[in-house]
Amino acid sequence: MLQVRINGIKDGKYPINLQAKAEDIDDLPIEYFGNIEVSGTMTKIGKRYTILGTVSCNSHLVCDISLREYDDMINGEISLSCIANSDLYFLKKDSDDLETESGDIIINESDQFIDLTEEIRQILILNLPMKRIHPDLRDKSFIDLYPEFSDESSKKEEGNEKWNILKKINLNN
Repeated sequence: MLQVRINGIKDGKYPINLQAKAEDIDDLPIEYFGNIEVSGTMTKIGKRYTILGTVSCNSHLVCDISLREYDDMINGEISLSCIANSDLYFLKKDSDDLETESGDIIINESDQFIDLTEEIRQILILNLPMKRIHPDLRDKSFIDLYPEFSDESSKKEEGNEKWNILKKINLNN
């Protein structure tokens, strides 16, 4: 669980440094391993809590080009705003829609913690790269890696075949 303690804190800024094992987070993709690290700041002003920071975790991926396995650090940013309002919390609790129109998450005023687990899980899922390329291959183009499959090499072969046919024509007759 990745939780920030809010019980009894006064208005101001507070540093956040959280860690959890990737396997302890439910429904996190199997690519993630090791520790999830969250660092940033929480600002409390009245009944509003704002959390800004970074999330990072190691991942084990397979390159789409070479099929080589590699490990990569996945990073993301967390930006979360919560408002403590017990009346609104109990009003919306049954509908499972604890978010205001402005995007603030509604929490109960008597809550001891803000649970960041679901938000961090979503951030990590969204930051997995769609195109997974081994670090050794990131600066190279497909043509550099596989010149035999380039359009230019096939065009040259087609062009040579056309000229070879013309070379067989006997113009002396």
